Amino acid sequence: MCSAWLGHKNAPFSGRGSRNAAEDLGPNILQLNTEGLTENKISVIEQLADKNKAFIFVLQETHSTIADKLVIPNFSLGGSILSRNHGLATFVHERLEWSLVDQSAKQSKTEWLCVDVAGCKIINVYKSPRSRFTPTAIPTFPHPSLYVGDFNCQQLNWGYNQTSPVGESLDSWATSNNLGLLYNPKKTATFFSRRWNVGTSPDLAFASFGQDSRLPDRGVLGKFPRSQHRPSLITPPRLKVPAHSDPVKRWNFRKANCKHFCLLTGGSVERLPPSDPPDIERAHQDFLREPAICG
Repeated sequence: MCSAWLGHKNAPFSGRGSRNAAEDLGPNILQLNTEGLTENKISVIEQLADKNKAFIFVLQETHSTIADKLVIPNFSLGGSILSRNHGLATFVHERLEWSLVDQSAKQSKTEWLCVDVAGCKIINVYKSPRSRFTPTAIPTFPHPSLYVGDFNCQQLNWGYNQTSPVGESLDSWATSNNLGLLYNPKKTATFFSRRWNVGTSPDLAFASFGQDSRLPDRGVLGKFPRSQHRPSLITPPRLKVPAHSDPVKRWNFRKANCKHFCLLTGGSVERLPPSDPPDIERAHQDFLREPAICG
């Protein structure tokens, strides 16, 4: 994420927080398909958040029908979609500014909800394995925006052995909306099927491009109890700060023609006018003004 990612934007204030909290906290995002959110899983999520400095949780398949049960200490519920079979929940640390922007209609085949955190739109997404994905299933939001969740779409670009029609639709949707896929084939798969004994990556993240075209970093964490999914950690891109040095003139002597340089400087010394009385500074300036020296 560039400087626009989760910092310095003046978002509408709906949650508790200070305006510069994103800078102080380090706005890492934890994404996970919980396969049912329980008190024990909430405790594990808290531990992961503390260890990885995550201050936003983007959770899928909460399997919760009561919003009062979606409680994590020190976090506000930024938005939720209640469902016995699926369900979404986005939690934001109580020190960050946030506001609920929009969410999908009831009975939508692709569930999504958008929360603005310090100017960044974070879209929590869940698409069931049997539903189709259409280009209008998820609205597009201006930069900076991050689409993260369980998409359940097979595509070669994110590690599957084949590309399904819904996978092709999702890839085309991301390309047409100038979204970059946060995927590293060297990372562990986000899902391990106990039934088929194989790992895949249905959990994905897409980020909008800024002017500097830098995207957030995304890593996959260890196994999560009572879920076949692994948590993903999304972090802002590391800024490359230039190293400042003293303004001292430097030459590459490996490329210098030393013999030719000696001939030029030797002839220049013979042509220098005599200095009477001796004046070192004047002699130095006369030497520098020689055509062979100044070029």
